[in-house]
Amino acid sequence: MNNVGTTSFIRRMPIEIKDRLDRKFKIDGVINEPISSFLNKNHIPIDAVIVKKDGSIIDDWQERIEENSEYVVEMVRAYHLPDLLSLLRLWDTKLVSGKIKVTEHAYYTKRLFLHNDYDGDYTSTQTSFNKGEFVSYLDKVFVDGIIMNHIIEDNDRIALAMSGGRDSLSLGYFLSRNRNYLPEHTISSFHVTTFSKPKETRFAQEIAEKFNFKHNIITNNQVKEQFRLKKDPNDVLELLKYDFNKSYSIAGTHIIMRSAVEKGAREQGFKKLSFGLMKEDLMSTIIKCIFVGFPFNGPFNRKFGDFDVIYPLWPISKKELTLYLEAIMPSHNRQESPSEFERGSLSRDIYYLIADTIETILPGAGLQLLNSQKTTLKHLVPNEYKQCENCTGTYSTSYQPEYTIINREYKDIGLCDLCKILEKLNLIKS
Repeated sequence: MNNVGTTSFIRRMPIEIKDRLDRKFKIDGVINEPISSFLNKNHIPIDAVIVKKDGSIIDDWQERIEENSEYVVEMVRAYHLPDLLSLLRLWDTKLVSGKIKVTEHAYYTKRLFLHNDYDGDYTSTQTSFNKGEFVSYLDKVFVDGIIMNHIIEDNDRIALAMSGGRDSLSLGYFLSRNRNYLPEHTISSFHVTTFSKPKETRFAQEIAEKFNFKHNIITNNQVKEQFRLKKDPNDVLELLKYDFNKSYSIAGTHIIMRSAVEKGAREQGFKKLSFGLMKEDLMSTIIKCIFVGFPFNGPFNRKFGDFDVIYPLWPISKKELTLYLEAIMPSHNRQESPSEFERGSLSRDIYYLIADTIETILPGAGLQLLNSQKTTLKHLVPNEYKQCENCTGTYSTSYQPEYTIINREYKDIGLCDLCKILEKLNLIKS
């Protein structure tokens, strides 16, 4: 392994930033650093500025910072970028004064960037918690999120999808620890062993026993029978991965597991399904749906065919879930890396990057996005759902790839997207 930075020192030089209010700021750049990297790491949008080198405009994507040149970054858009970045403490300037409040034995700091209706500006706030305060705070956030949006109602019978991963385990703890603060309800957990690691299966069982959930295990053979597969589900996913790509294999994994839970829940008369999707999962889904033109019917609860699907973890981030589980039950926070079929392609990961970046630059924006999605849905035409004739899983016929709409090629054949591919690959029994 190469040791970086041990035989040379970093040489810096000041770069001038000029906004549209004719204010000037100095930020250190590293000599020989790509200018695009300098802009990115200082949270300066590349398309919001032009860069001048010794008085002449240059291509900021190709050039590097040279020691004997003078650089000026000029904003081309008139908004208060330095003020916003200073409020968020992404820049250290004199625009924002005041000390950062320190909490003894701090475990986590919650940051929010809130709009002030009175003067139209934003206020940056932060609250730090020690470990005990953090657990109490997150329990309250969880309960408030459920009550506020009527996610759980009196006498609900809830089928809880329990993968044994960190998210579903956290959801199990949240529901049980806060049962007295929620409407009266009963829970049965469903665990699909296909694609699950032994530790995850064991964790799911432990949670069910710990909190007295009726636990249902759906085996690999049951999944194979449900989808009427000629091959083992793992072999089928291998074919999808290599004949198509990783986007298909991870989507296929999720469809198989969801459809298996649906079938088990339907057979026991459940009408409400609970999944462990948290804030960034829902944010990235909404962002992707905006990009591809498909309305997402969520984010707190949604009608999905025969079921009401709920997402009780909607106001809580992945980082907060991880810290919560570490605080209350460290042994259940020791997760292995994702399975082969749960590693998506970059076409999936990019939406998580966008969601995480939005939350970093605008803390609290995720909650605003989820609430605005709820309002937006009031103006949309409801999706049409059907039940797959092969696997019995729910799918929507309302959204189809653009080319099928343009060419009027689409024809519903009674199969979900995954089973269409399985049928095409001759993997379904006749």
